[in-house]
Amino acid sequence: MRPTRLVPLLLGILLVPVTRPTAAADPPLPPNDEQLLKAAGLAPTGPGLLELFRRRAQGPAEPARVAALVKQLADKDAGIRDRATAELIGVGPPAVPLLRQAANELDDADAAARARHCLLNIEGAGASLTAAAARALAVLKPAGAAEALLAYLPLADDDHALDEVTTTLVAVAVRDGKTDAALVAALDDPVPLRRAVAAEVIGQAGSDADRLAVRKLLRDAKPDVRRRAALVLAGHQDAEAIPALVTLLAELPADQTRAIEDYLAGLAGEWSVKAPAGNDAIARRLRRDLWAAWWSATEGPALLDEVRQRTPNDAERARIQALVAKLGDGAAAARDKAMADVLALGPAAAPYLRQAAAGADAKAADAARKCLAVVEHNAVPALPTAAVRLLALRRTPGAAEALLAYLPSAEDDTVALEVRTALATVGVRDGKAEPALAKALEDASPLRRAAAAEVLTPLADQRPAVRKLLADPDASVRQRAALALGGAKEKGAVPVLIALLTELPYAQAGQVEDTLRALADESAPDVLFGEDDASRKKCRGAWEAWWRANADKVDLARLDPRNLMLGYTVVVEQYGANGRTGRVLELDRRGKLRWQIEGLMSPCDAQVLPGDRVLVCEQGTNKVTERDFKGKVIWEKQAPNVVGAQRLANGNTFILSRHQLVEVDRTGREVFNYPRAGADIACGRKLRNGHIAFITQQGLCVRLDANGKELRTIRTPPLQYYGGYIDLLPNDHVVAAQYQASKVVEYDASGKAVWEASIAYPLSARRLPGGTTLVVGSNPHRVVEIDKAGKVVWESKEFAQAVRADRR
Repeated sequence: MRPTRLVPLLLGILLVPVTRPTAAADPPLPPNDEQLLKAAGLAPTGPGLLELFRRRAQGPAEPARVAALVKQLADKDAGIRDRATAELIGVGPPAVPLLRQAANELDDADAAARARHCLLNIEGAGASLTAAAARALAVLKPAGAAEALLAYLPLADDDHALDEVTTTLVAVAVRDGKTDAALVAALDDPVPLRRAVAAEVIGQAGSDADRLAVRKLLRDAKPDVRRRAALVLAGHQDAEAIPALVTLLAELPADQTRAIEDYLAGLAGEWSVKAPAGNDAIARRLRRDLWAAWWSATEGPALLDEVRQRTPNDAERARIQALVAKLGDGAAAARDKAMADVLALGPAAAPYLRQAAAGADAKAADAARKCLAVVEHNAVPALPTAAVRLLALRRTPGAAEALLAYLPSAEDDTVALEVRTALATVGVRDGKAEPALAKALEDASPLRRAAAAEVLTPLADQRPAVRKLLADPDASVRQRAALALGGAKEKGAVPVLIALLTELPYAQAGQVEDTLRALADESAPDVLFGEDDASRKKCRGAWEAWWRANADKVDLARLDPRNLMLGYTVVVEQYGANGRTGRVLELDRRGKLRWQIEGLMSPCDAQVLPGDRVLVCEQGTNKVTERDFKGKVIWEKQAPNVVGAQRLANGNTFILSRHQLVEVDRTGREVFNYPRAGADIACGRKLRNGHIAFITQQGLCVRLDANGKELRTIRTPPLQYYGGYIDLLPNDHVVAAQYQASKVVEYDASGKAVWEASIAYPLSARRLPGGTTLVVGSNPHRVVEIDKAGKVVWESKEFAQAVRADRR
């Protein structure tokens, strides 16, 4: 933490009485922030908050002025007293000595009370007030906000206030479609902090042209300015940032280069450099030189060659896939014949055998693994994802065509997602679609058509061609085209998504229903999405009726694909560093803390709800509570031996205890109860079709219908950590953390292991939509995201005893 600055908050501000209503044109502020501002005597309006930051940028108040304000606390005029109170809160720590004297004054109880009020807001909420004011500006967005916040930056109270101001600058960076001139000018400001923050803000919110102006800071005299500019440019696939980051490895101490090395390691993936540790000058130079050699080695046509050598022509690919598909034939003789035919193909079949080995068809997966054991040792290894990322970063000529050609041969969802992400970078050049992408909208491969739709939808001249895919014969193409067009606020996409509820396979259709619920928010129909045709048709009908009633008022911005998965990681930490109480917290994509609720008694589960609420289970209090992000309890329900809870689409709450499963309505009244004699329930959830799935401590995975009737049970190894979490997948597979074995295992519906990855002492596991797995490990305590190969792609270690994690 940086030292607190002795700066004024409100010197000379013309205050409006806090009882004055906010102007009708002003959007509503977060209730907690508005309350905090008003309690301190601040008017939560754009002009008043701008003046606050302008005054704060002027420096500390004169001692004589502070003494005069303290004296005014006893003035007979209420207006003078109110203004003095607000200004003293704004003065902050320099006012504390005189306020303490006034607070102990016995002759005037009212003035003493006002002095204590000032002290409370200075010592208990000083930086919080600044942060609340910054968040309010992010909502109000008055003209001049960027200029005022930039002026204040060097005098920020602490890191928290600085982060909030930076976040607000991102929110106000663009006005009338242009980056605020104050931010662009700040790139040349004599104060390094302003240059660095301006670079970060423009990098996140500015146009491509404005980001080009950030490049000059890659040669800034201050290493930290170069570091922050390079990191933000690298995040936008700017290859010029990489040499700057590598050079900084020799200039900065190890604790300041962690973000650089994390970025480079993530970019390099399978090709990552093993650099020496240490903080001495030689170790730093060695790290720089090794990464510089790595960057140099990945230049030229080698990356394209890596892709092309794994890309058969379409006819050859179709022949191989047809033969591999026969490995799942119901007749053993047919499977044996298919295996012989596939083995005759030799190493060329390996990529498609790897796809089949990871598939849901148990017979095909088993046959594919047997074939792989014969052909894989001579096969070309799977495409390193680093090759795809580097093609995008370097914008290698021919990359779009090569990646499109390869896409149907991608061996798993992780590689396919990397290719689609790279296509978004290399598929558009100078605002124009690459010819290969435009042509791909009519390609015979559904995967290529869908990928092209996602990349080209933002281009207005390509959108008419993308719209044609809303009637594509392939349902998955219609799904991805509709999501892309919905994100571009095209209403015609929504009826297509609704129709897909009965046309896609159940798991994919469930993802569509999740999307529709994100779009509808609180207006979503109260209907279950079941696996049978009748319930799926009923669900589709309910959504069609909802669309007829809401088409003219729904906010299509919620369909923006960037909003559907925020990238925030929610972590439940059962015990903190003090060993007594726990917390629930959320980290952003960079691993920075967004919010936390502390002081919880053995929390074991949490679910983030709409409206900045969170559902929390505490074993120490035997309660399920709904709280705001500050920890204030909004709703609660007593739940002895609780192990988990889930807020359902209909507003009810499903509670899992060791001895029973209970569903309660908004009033807390039970509407369902399933007792469990063995008191061995470890975790579970209610599924979208009304069924219930839970797992016992002994490893029994039990499926119940909506009435509590047992439908089936499969057996997996027992949970080796009480309170651990097993994820139940839509295809009835389960992903289990095996603590003693130090691995995470996926079991199919028969209880057979179909995938595993090694990780030290895992406590819980959660499969994410992209196919990666979020794991909470212990010894060391950490939360990691691993890909299908078991490689760590994201990690956070800031925990004492995390037990569960999820991504939203």
